[in-house]
Amino acid sequence: MIHHIAISTKDPDTLKKFYITIPGLSFEKDHFYRDGKLRSSWFLAGTVRIMIEKEEVPKAPHALIFSAPKKEERAKIDSLFGNSFIEKTDYTKYFKDPDGNRLGFSSYPETWD
Repeated sequence: MIHHIAISTKDPDTLKKFYITIPGLSFEKDHFYRDGKLRSSWFLAGTVRIMIEKEEVPKAPHALIFSAPKKEERAKIDSLFGNSFIEKTDYTKYFKDPDGNRLGFSSYPETWD
């Protein structure tokens, strides 16, 4: 069972603005340093949290793939990110976030189209 996935970044504000646009993610809350600067933003993807966390030396997963089981969702994803896809398979479309982390949406076991 996965509790959370942490994605580190030097610029949590920019990544927060980007991840808010991803269909299926819901913003949960922010955490701040004592000086008021953003330390982390938490999102929910079903029962799994995705945490954007401030790090001077970012470390990220190889790829973070979201589920896109419904055709309506895939159409929305195509309209939002269609120009950003860097790779496609029969089931998955890949793109990058502003920090260059590899993301994707998968329709498996159905083909995307």
